[in-house]
Amino acid sequence: MTQKELLRYDVIKNLIESKINGTEASIQLNLSVRQVKRLKAGVKEKGVKGIIHCNRGRDGNNNIDPRIFEEAKKYLHKKYFDFGPTFASEKLEENHHIELSKETVRKIMTVEGLWKPKSRKKPKDRHVWRARKEYFGEIEQFDGSYHKWFEDRAEEACLLLSVDDAKGEITHAKFDLNESTSCLWLLERIY
Repeated sequence: MTQKELLRYDVIKNLIESKINGTEASIQLNLSVRQVKRLKAGVKEKGVKGIIHCNRGRDGNNNIDPRIFEEAKKYLHKKYFDFGPTFASEKLEENHHIELSKETVRKIMTVEGLWKPKSRKKPKDRHVWRARKEYFGEIEQFDGSYHKWFEDRAEEACLLLSVDDAKGEITHAKFDLNESTSCLWLLERIY
């Protein structure tokens, strides 16, 4: 029995002996009152074994019969050693009536050295931002943004903007028809 199960047994024993009530037991065990009643009935009927879950020690529902497992391994080594797991799974079912999922076949093939899983791609290095300049005016960054700034009152315009790198402040802004070199030279001349 685990430490948790021993604690449960002690609390349920105290409940049966009327040292504590069901609510106190549920608080101590961090369970609902219904679960505490179920445990109490189990302990009264089976004793200490009433605390232990009935499925302990049993094989799982998805457990594969070892004979089928070995037979599949044999066929994978003899006939399907150069197949991929999905195709091998289909052929095992089609030709030998062995129904195994493609993931189970993949596990078998990987353990037996018949299949090598694809390695995951390394993530690309992320862009590292450079540090801002120390002094105002050291670097100016220019960019243009096309938008209907004036709604329906005018055509689409380009906002030419100059931002100082050190402080991130807008130093110049101007609307123009496009982001041409001549427009940027005029903006720079103002600077």
